[in-house]
Amino acid sequence: MKRIVTIMMLAFFGMNLAAQTAWKNEVLDYGLYIGPVKAGEARLTTKKTAWKGQDAVMMQLVARTTKAAEKIFSLNDTLTTYVRPADAAPIHFQKHCIEEDDIVFENDDFTRLDDGTWQGRLSKTYKDGHVKAKTVNSKSPIYDMISVVAYARSMDTKNLHDGQRMNFKLADAAEVLDESLIFMGKETLKTNGKKYSCLKFRLVEPYVEKGKKKDRDILTIFVSDDAAHTIVEMDIKFKVGTAKAKLL
Repeated sequence: MKRIVTIMMLAFFGMNLAAQTAWKNEVLDYGLYIGPVKAGEARLTTKKTAWKGQDAVMMQLVARTTKAAEKIFSLNDTLTTYVRPADAAPIHFQKHCIEEDDIVFENDDFTRLDDGTWQGRLSKTYKDGHVKAKTVNSKSPIYDMISVVAYARSMDTKNLHDGQRMNFKLADAAEVLDESLIFMGKETLKTNGKKYSCLKFRLVEPYVEKGKKKDRDILTIFVSDDAAHTIVEMDIKFKVGTAKAKLL
């Protein structure tokens, strides 16, 4: 979770998005599983709102482990992003995560400059109180963990092929990382007694080991293969393994 809804104007990816999709208020609830054990719950909320006087859409992911699961691993995470409804460009991202003894506060502001480039003003506050801050400029938009989930939901996948890689910039811990979203084709999932035909995406972090390029998995997203593009499951990589958020 520490590393984790309609139109995204991502022409720079060379992708064709759905012609028109209206922003709508939505609440999706998930069971959080570690192995076969239900260890908590997560909720993904989308709603129309405002950010500093301008129209915005807020997307928020909240995840909590149960008291029983906290004997193995505990988390209490809230990730919130605000985007402009006109073009879905990120405006603001904030993260408050408590995982075991690790406490994270992050605040990022994103601006499109007059010359068409992008700027991210990033900050991370550590539990001892010191702050890491950085301003980063980029030729392409800088996204966060939630807006990239929205990106996966909003793509028109008719022209995608298995293994196709889409590169982008991701803000994390007051840094901007080069990440990739890989389309993995279709897969059928069964959750909460229902079957879903899904589009599968892997969010990975490229790295080099012994001179060879490799991918480190961060998040796998399963999106229903229909007009709604509902997130059916998210597989989230932690230090201790993988947690699955399954649609209830």
